[in-house]
Amino acid sequence: MKISKKMKDEIVKEIEHVVCEMKKNDDPFKILYYFSGIHGLMNRVFNIEYDPELVFMHHVLSTVHTGFINRMDSIRKGDPVIILDESYFKKLISLCINLKDKIAEDGNVDNTLKKFIVLLYATTGNGYYLKNKGLLKI
Repeated sequence: MKISKKMKDEIVKEIEHVVCEMKKNDDPFKILYYFSGIHGLMNRVFNIEYDPELVFMHHVLSTVHTGFINRMDSIRKGDPVIILDESYFKKLISLCINLKDKIAEDGNVDNTLKKFIVLLYATTGNGYYLKNKGLLKI
């Protein structure tokens, strides 16, 4: 990622804050509220220092957030089949930490972003089926 060290440090600091707030909460909606801060952050940063990798991260994280919210809404409306247990949110937090660490060390974030997408897929009908079958690991 080709952004200034100052901007990169700000990203890392903000993700640390978001993760701290996510860990403090048991309420999935509050966890997702704080999680949304990360893709919002990417948007703000690429408006100042544009980098395609920031756009990619923003898109993946925004899509994951929207997918989780959609699943939570389905559960609230009575969908009894696909339930998001605590493991989904623990994995979401873990991936945020991993993303922060990769950004801090100038590492490649692609594998981490792929894991976010797999986690999101586990919230879908087929993904949930594959998770319960033991083929999809979150």
